[in-house]
Amino acid sequence: MTAPIRDGSGRAPYAGPTVHCAHWRDQRELDGLHVAIVGGGPALARVVPPVVARARRVTVFQHDPLWILPAPPLPGLPALLRLAPADLLAALPGQAVLRRVAAANLRVQIGDSWQRRQLTPDKPAGVRVHSRYYRALRQPHCTLISWPIARPAPLGIRTVDGVEHRVDCIIYAEDAS
Repeated sequence: MTAPIRDGSGRAPYAGPTVHCAHWRDQRELDGLHVAIVGGGPALARVVPPVVARARRVTVFQHDPLWILPAPPLPGLPALLRLAPADLLAALPGQAVLRRVAAANLRVQIGDSWQRRQLTPDKPAGVRVHSRYYRALRQPHCTLISWPIARPAPLGIRTVDGVEHRVDCIIYAEDAS
């Protein structure tokens, strides 16, 4: 899986604008831009949908996928979920059942087997409720990448396969630990 960018090589770091999701308030102008989003977990699920809705192209560099449950279509539920603690589902009994339901949700929402594999956690992972993440990843102008990042490049991000992904802006979607 992709890892956060760390470059101790002395090479020139990425020269374009960067934003951390802690400072992301969906106010940055993204129309017409190719945006990279680097991260994992709930922060990635929170940032990707609004960026995909506005940017010309989005490349998601994901590490640490998590299980996603769809939000039931109940009035007021999205507002209630925003107020609930992030680890609410972790406190519930029956985590194995929740993960099986989330795996079924993944199979239903993501038809492409390779993308489904990229989105399947390969180690114990949390379960979150989110209705727009998978839909955003299915958009034709959104690409999911889960192989490791080698280093930042002056015009984007270079992955270990030697490909330099040129972007206009990088958003770091990492939850505070």
